Amino acid sequence: MIAIHFEERKTCAHFFEKLTAYMNTFNPLGLGGLVENSNNQCITVKYENKDVDFYESFHPFLASLFANYVIETKEDKWLMKLAEELFYLSDDEEAAHVVSIAQAILKGDRQTTAVTEVFKERRAFLYDVFARHLDPNVTFYYEPFLTFRLKEYGELLIDCMEMALDEYLMEQDYQTMIETVRYYVQFTPVQRHLVHIVHDDLFTFYDDHFRKMTPDELDYYLKLEPHFQTQQDMSELIVSPLVNMLPNEVHVFSNEPDHNVILAIQAIFQERMRIFPLQQSKNE
Repeated sequence: MIAIHFEERKTCAHFFEKLTAYMNTFNPLGLGGLVENSNNQCITVKYENKDVDFYESFHPFLASLFANYVIETKEDKWLMKLAEELFYLSDDEEAAHVVSIAQAILKGDRQTTAVTEVFKERRAFLYDVFARHLDPNVTFYYEPFLTFRLKEYGELLIDCMEMALDEYLMEQDYQTMIETVRYYVQFTPVQRHLVHIVHDDLFTFYDDHFRKMTPDELDYYLKLEPHFQTQQDMSELIVSPLVNMLPNEVHVFSNEPDHNVILAIQAIFQERMRIFPLQQSKNE
């Protein structure tokens, strides 16, 4: 018999609810287990299927359930606690933003980090930790188990929060730079009536008569101040010369309106930028 003791009655009741729901689903398929809740303090689990080995059916089921439960109920709270107590993010909105970035990294939704796969495998890591300590007659205490057996998982969350904070600070720098360049464009006299940009894999500049601009022309504008410097080389190469051309209007032809470079141009030039389908550039 497996006995799982809980310090928090609420946690015990919640886990029991989830466990019984899964048991009711899988018992008809031959899982073969009996689960009982003792006063919201201890859950006992008995494996009753004599035909299938415990380690081939019930053991992976329980380990997986525990791993998912920790991620679902603890991960966000621990990330927020790290934000406030380890990284000293006292502003609630700022802390929530950094935590949301960390959550996206853990889910693999942000491809800006080279070690994203490490974070995506945290479920397998938790599964292994619980699997090593589950047997047909084990007794363990849930909260102390989390404290003393999941230290490596905690270190993984710290690494993730460090990356999230770095990305957050880069985002803040980027927004500050966008605002600075937008102010420059807004209050500096216009030098060109119109610039066309055609985005078809590459970005190609055309003047107001739709003449393709030469590399020497672009290089000249690229070397002028101010420089639009980002972590993305392409943004700098496209946005910097455009800003220094100081056009009254920017017409962009692209089938990817959400491309990072196009979004940057739009943030800077605002209503002075118009976007058209790529096909329409052939009519100019």
